[in-house]
Amino acid sequence: MRYFTGGKVERVIIASLTPGDLFLESIEEIIKKEKIETGVVTSCIGSFRKFRYHTITWTGMPPKDINYEIEGPIEIGGIQGLIVGGEPHLHVTFNNCETGETSTGHIEHGCETCYLIELFIEVIEGVSIKKAKDPDNPGVVAFVAK
Repeated sequence: MRYFTGGKVERVIIASLTPGDLFLESIEEIIKKEKIETGVVTSCIGSFRKFRYHTITWTGMPPKDINYEIEGPIEIGGIQGLIVGGEPHLHVTFNNCETGETSTGHIEHGCETCYLIELFIEVIEGVSIKKAKDPDNPGVVAFVAK
């Protein structure tokens, strides 16, 4: 286990995505424009019309993922995650409105906003961390001090 202490919320960014906006690409644009090194996506709700995500497929090492792509109405139950080293790592809980299936996973590029997505990002200052390969667990990425 690794953990770091310190830091505080420097500012909060509130964003609203409109039909056709690409979700992860928009987050990356905000990160770049606002020079966010460390942050937290604390709240995110809305809908997708095209959705791409992955999940794990087993508990062995190294990790193995399976990718999914859905076209059609997707209701976002919630998205949360971290921004570390200027890179977002976001997970979602969602409902496929056509099948009624509710699931969760890791968001990938290419997700298109259906009607609206609203989100809050808390920018953290005073914590200097990044992600790097974990030497004790092949295929796993962990926090390390910068």
